[in-house]
Order: sequence, then C-alpha cells, then structure tokens
Amino acid sequence: MMPAERIDTLIALTDRLSDCLEQELAALRRRRLDVIAELHREKTKLTAAYEIEVKQIRQSRELLAGLGADRRQALAIASTRLSRCMIENERALRAARAVNDRVLKAVVEAVERERGQPVGYGQRGRAPMAMPRRAGSVGAVTLDQRL
Repeated sequence: MMPAERIDTLIALTDRLSDCLEQELAALRRRRLDVIAELHREKTKLTAAYEIEVKQIRQSRELLAGLGADRRQALAIASTRLSRCMIENERALRAARAVNDRVLKAVVEAVERERGQPVGYGQRGRAPMAMPRRAGSVGAVTLDQRL
C-alpha cells in the first residue's frame, strides 16, 4: 500500500470509528439497548482495524515525514474528533453503568426487605417461615434518565 493510501485508510477508519461512537452515544441517550449491542460489534471491528493501521504507521515513521499538509491536517482533524468522541462515549457509558448499579442495588434491597429474615427457631426446633409479603408494600422507584 502506498504511503498516501495508508494515511487515507487511517483517516477513513478514524472517521468511521468516530461515527460509530457518536451513534452509540445517541443510542445511550435514547436507551436503545438493541442498537448499542449492534454498534458494539461494529466498534470492536473498527477498533481492531484502527489499531493495526496505527501500529503499521508507527513502524514506518517516514510515512508521516513525507505527509502533505492537506493529509496532515485531515488526520489531525479526524484524530481530534475521535478523541472528543471517546471522552464523551466513556462519560456516557460510566453514567449509564452507575444508573444501572443504583437501580440494581435498590431492587436487591427491596427484595431483601420484603423477604423478611427468620429470627431464631420455632417451638419445634425449626426456623420460622418468612413473613408473607404485605400487599401494597412496594416502594416507589424513580429513575434519573439523563446521561
């Protein structure tokens, strides 16, 4: 592959990866888990291809030395966009994970409270049965849907 073609390939991969991250961010905001799963597969493929190209370019420093100003600027713009997308994507994924962790913790705590804990042993040496669930005793749950 010619040096200019290799740089053009890297720029195209960088742009495609940025597009994928932006789509994933939009899907996270809309809570579209089906879309996120599909994008994750695409993101994994693009990331692997991107890593290969970057590694090959780093091994051939002369590629960058002979790079024209227009390609150098296009690469810089694509790289800056990718960095911004990665930061936004990571922030959104961390926020979504924190929300999921809080919801899961609240559900577990509610189940544990409702289940009741046996205390000691009954008259015949057996643990008493758990208290039956009271009707209408489920508490309210509020979800912060902002990312």
